[in-house]
Amino acid sequence: MYKLLTNFFKYFINKILFRTKYINLEILDNYPKCIICPNHSRIFDPVFLSSKVENMYSVAKSELFEHKLFGKLLTYNGAIPIKRNSIDKSGIQNIINLLNEKEQARMLIFPEGGIYKENYLENKRKCKNGAIYIAANTNVPIVPVHITVRPKYFSKVTVTFGNVFLLEADVLKDKSKLQGESQRLINYIYSLGDK
Repeated sequence: MYKLLTNFFKYFINKILFRTKYINLEILDNYPKCIICPNHSRIFDPVFLSSKVENMYSVAKSELFEHKLFGKLLTYNGAIPIKRNSIDKSGIQNIINLLNEKEQARMLIFPEGGIYKENYLENKRKCKNGAIYIAANTNVPIVPVHITVRPKYFSKVTVTFGNVFLLEADVLKDKSKLQGESQRLINYIYSLGDK
């Protein structure tokens, strides 16, 4: 049943509700293990990616798992719950463990920490440090991705994959450097939308 529901949602969202186009998707061929970091402006963003990305896991806010059926659907699709309004050490450790243990795992993490509806470049929103922290801890590269911001229904959505971010472990020793790398990441993600 979960497979049927998953396939239905993927088809409906990518073929009917939106028309999804992918740019530089082939970059993932070189990174069977990575962290995928896109901007996040619509609830459908994970589906745009899961439709084309194999061995993908994702981070989702823990509240989404409270609904029994939806929670099981999320778990079936490789989602890992995490608490957003606090430092969820156990949730972060679960992600780190998965990346350390799996030979092929692509972890979807939204560096903004949630859906962001406003124009980022005008509002200069700060992003969360989680993706950079996890990448530095696991020595796993980050693949930045830009998804069309707030696309209208029945319009085209472009998903653009960018150049990989490689991080050194010493980022973890300096909080300002950690934040600086997070800001550099989100700035680069939005710059991909201009291409």
